[in-house]
Amino acid sequence: MPARNESGVKARLLFLERYLLEHTDDNHVLTTEEIVELCKKHGYRTQRLTVADDMASLADAGLDLISERIPTPKTAAKAYHIGSRLFELAELKMLVDAVCSSRFITAEKSDLLISKLSKLTNEQNRQSLFRKVINEDRLKTTNHSVFVSIDLIQSAIGQRRKMSFRMWDYTPEKQKVLRHDGELYIASPCALIWNDDRYYMAAWSDKREKIVKYRVDRMCGLEILQEPAVEKPDFNPSEYARTVIRMYDGDLPETRVTLRCENDLMQNLLDRFGEDTSTEIVNEESFRAFVKVVPSSTFLSWVFQFQGGILIESPEEVAASYEAMLKDVMERQRKLLTRKPPED
Repeated sequence: MPARNESGVKARLLFLERYLLEHTDDNHVLTTEEIVELCKKHGYRTQRLTVADDMASLADAGLDLISERIPTPKTAAKAYHIGSRLFELAELKMLVDAVCSSRFITAEKSDLLISKLSKLTNEQNRQSLFRKVINEDRLKTTNHSVFVSIDLIQSAIGQRRKMSFRMWDYTPEKQKVLRHDGELYIASPCALIWNDDRYYMAAWSDKREKIVKYRVDRMCGLEILQEPAVEKPDFNPSEYARTVIRMYDGDLPETRVTLRCENDLMQNLLDRFGEDTSTEIVNEESFRAFVKVVPSSTFLSWVFQFQGGILIESPEEVAASYEAMLKDVMERQRKLLTRKPPED
């Protein structure tokens, strides 16, 4: 490749910056001689005396460039490599794991995002980002428009405008169908909430006159309307996520519930409700917890998973609902097992 003239100094600096980012780290360095040969190979004029100036210019521009002297068969040689980066390798691996395990990201989008993240480290470390993650084979959404929907919702929130959209469900044949015969939903988006590996839009519904949550991956045909959004300055996304998103909304009011818990389940309780949850010791085996939840079937199911390790102490109507749910499930299970098989 023919050498370039002196006007190529800026291009040479850009080339060196890219090459150093791509190929060097604490364990991979470039000596002055190697940099000279590298520049010549790619058509840039340089010599030993100008390498130090180039490296100083890159450092002055903000590149974390480390210089050191390393031993060679004849003498010590000046060498250079990149020090700290925007993301350390451990941080990139953590981000890749999050992308792989996120159900709201399609498999194709996951591969694309990992490929982009890999460009933030050097060539030697890049391959380690493409390793298989233990839970990489978990269920992934097939909705390729999720990212577009998220962008539109964020824009609507920023512009303080209402949105229109439709929701879809699955039939028993696993076919997608629009909910309520294609009803057009109109809502004022308040926040995007990521919970349990899913994105939800919390929005004020004029029809239902309250904040309602919508799963973003079940939304379609989103449009930002010119009509101003209904403002809800007292809306708290964190509190809403803790009491409603996690325990499902329905039309039930939020209720203060007292739980009797076995001592070894404290971590499970705090994982669900947070470390600021109010608790008190009952005896050597158990403690009480006071939580505010929407006492729907989702909350009752959460209690059930501990097989009696967590019980509802009060209010009485919530405890009665829990008992009624258990009896109903047992009765339906019994009927299923005793039902005669269909005749041929």
